[in-house]
Amino acid sequence: MTHRFAWEADFEFDYLEEADILEVFFTKGTATNGVEIADDVTLRFDEEKRVGISLILNNYSYLVEPDQYGQRSFRLKIENLPLSTQEVILEIIGRSPVNRFIRMLSFSDSSSHQPILIAAIEPA
Repeated sequence: MTHRFAWEADFEFDYLEEADILEVFFTKGTATNGVEIADDVTLRFDEEKRVGISLILNNYSYLVEPDQYGQRSFRLKIENLPLSTQEVILEIIGRSPVNRFIRMLSFSDSSSHQPILIAAIEPA
């Protein structure tokens, strides 16, 4: 499947069509950390500067394809990371430019009343 990306002029990206992997580069620099924040979604970032370097989306077509109920979403898998790293990741995801690609949501489990973070990839 061939994709055209609406944000082509704004960001550098690599799309490997045969593997359906999209990497979006937000800024030049060296990532000091890379975390698989959800299945098939890896955030590379500079933890000290608190900036996202790139986002790697494996199975991009699947991630942006709606399911039977609407936009596909997935649970963030950051709860086992150190609290300081979780805070950095949530800060990076919550602001531009990363929030142009990932929309964060949450819901509360009625038994624990703890928010469960979920996200969806914004299709280009």
